[in-house]
Amino acid sequence: MIKLKLNPRYDLLLVAGLALIVRLLYIYQLSATPIFSSPIVDGEYHDAWAREILRQGPGHEGVFFRAPLYPYFLALVYSLLGESFLAARIVQAFLGAATASLTYLLGWTLIRRRSVALTAGLGSAFYGILVYHDGELLVETLFIPLLLAACLVWVQIRTQKRALSILAAGFLVGLAAICRPTALILLPIFAGDLLLSHYTAWKEALSPRRLLHVFALATGCLLPIFPVTWHNLEKAGDFVLIAYPDGINFYIGNNPAADGMHAMVPGLGAAWDVPGASAAAYKEAGRVLKPSEVNSYYSGKAWDFITGNPYLAMRLTLKKLSLFWNRFEISDNRDLYFFMRETRVMPILRLLGFWCVGPLALLGWWIGWHRSLLPRWFLLIIPLYMAGVVAFFVTARYRAPLIPILLVCAALALSELLSERRPFWDRSRIMQFSSLAVLGILVNVNFWGIHRENPAHSHFILGRAYMKLNRLAEAEAAYENALRADSLYPRTHLNLGVIHYMNHDTLAAESEYRRELEVNPKEARAWNNLGVLKFEAGDFHHASELYQKALELESYYDDARVNLAGSLFREALALAEKGQTEQAAPLFRRAVDLEGNQALYRYNYALALGRLGYTAAAQEQLEATLRLAPGMQVAKDLLDKLKIMTSTGNEASPQP
Repeated sequence: MIKLKLNPRYDLLLVAGLALIVRLLYIYQLSATPIFSSPIVDGEYHDAWAREILRQGPGHEGVFFRAPLYPYFLALVYSLLGESFLAARIVQAFLGAATASLTYLLGWTLIRRRSVALTAGLGSAFYGILVYHDGELLVETLFIPLLLAACLVWVQIRTQKRALSILAAGFLVGLAAICRPTALILLPIFAGDLLLSHYTAWKEALSPRRLLHVFALATGCLLPIFPVTWHNLEKAGDFVLIAYPDGINFYIGNNPAADGMHAMVPGLGAAWDVPGASAAAYKEAGRVLKPSEVNSYYSGKAWDFITGNPYLAMRLTLKKLSLFWNRFEISDNRDLYFFMRETRVMPILRLLGFWCVGPLALLGWWIGWHRSLLPRWFLLIIPLYMAGVVAFFVTARYRAPLIPILLVCAALALSELLSERRPFWDRSRIMQFSSLAVLGILVNVNFWGIHRENPAHSHFILGRAYMKLNRLAEAEAAYENALRADSLYPRTHLNLGVIHYMNHDTLAAESEYRRELEVNPKEARAWNNLGVLKFEAGDFHHASELYQKALELESYYDDARVNLAGSLFREALALAEKGQTEQAAPLFRRAVDLEGNQALYRYNYALALGRLGYTAAAQEQLEATLRLAPGMQVAKDLLDKLKIMTSTGNEASPQP
């Protein structure tokens, strides 16, 4: 084996420094792309959440749908360094350097071989997918170092087993869990290690001292989780430990249409959102459900599929297991293979990938277990974490947190394969190389015929990024490329229509909206946008019909609801001006029902009610108007007038 000539005292600095330099270089090159200033899907969600925290303050949310630590971390970065994508990514570059450093330290403390530690650390520093995620506004950049830190602390305290140190390890697990709840798989692993290490009899395993240590571990874990659970209880009186995406994600990965890779909800498609998924659950249940009930609803549907179709469920699970150990990096938010070409450094970093780390890690796992070179608790993290991913669906992003641990196993395999402590071609080494060859085939053969993402999707994402930057010509070109790749790609004509609208070409905009509806008649945004065009043309009645259609398709579509209320109000005003108060009043009422916080809507509804003789109802609307707009003098004057008329008995007060 090649002897390392570097000074071991500087290994950690080397690993951290190289990891930081690589990430800063990647961020610098990424900054020249439109995606840098236009995060999408989850990155966009986290950015918006962080900005809302700064605007409304911590704790403004309802029950958490996603674990909150990363958005709060991002909000802290924004508050300290300004709401800058560059600043956030630079901070994440340091987190990436921490990940590489922790990988090195974990390799060293577990095996005490410098070659293993340095190989694992440098692998983490240069691993393309890890570098990529450190450049995105995604959970993994914070979750991975927290997960590794918990493991490293556990290595340090295994021999000491002090309650305070165990409490600290549990606290790190809890922090990681409120970043991504899958970290909780460490809790039973650590607890089992506490109870069963140096195990001789059940009496010893359940001794008060060991049980105290397990209690300390659980308490430490609950300390950061408790405020999140309390928030959920306080907001909705609903017990949700951290967040409630598990049921929906479980159903995404276990339904008759699931492919094990893509986050598509049956009936809602890939563009699903939480309100839409919740509304679908409400509709089937026949009532509004609490978040925990929404979670249970989708979990139940997944279990119905599994128990009702055991063969299909088993086949899907085997497929996901194979995908987890396949070299192919499965995209979720955007096509990794398309967008990794944006920078010059990433194609080089991608040379180190799962194609080689996967087979080596599997071999290293077996060597570590069979020869007791790695502790069992550490090795159990891999199958248990894998099971947690496979139970849902597999993407490169969900596999990424396991990469540093796999790198430690892969480094051990390399160390054993290249060891000089025994003859090179002895039986053991031949078996190891043979096993590696078989594993290499299993990892690198595309058994399931996986294809890269539809290029139309990537061009569509580029178009959205250019639109956010107001680079409309480039956005239009990107959407045209998307249509060339796939003429039926959803929302492409819709967004082209928006571009034409922004360019004040309403005829072209209407044409694109209608072409979108030819592709997807259920696209609520196209119906809404057609309504906007009719509204601006003064055709309020037709606009209301179009907005109503959008709202029927998506009952939670706030823009359509607000637009419909405004259109009904303008239609009612036009009728009232013509003296057709009886026809106007129901429209005013519908506008109030849709947007009850609009003082002007209530005031005009009160006028119509008053003219029709509904004095009491008019007074109620005026009182509501003044609660919304206390300084509205015309409403005060009219209310006083109605009260005088009522007290003198000059007007009847029938109910509308």
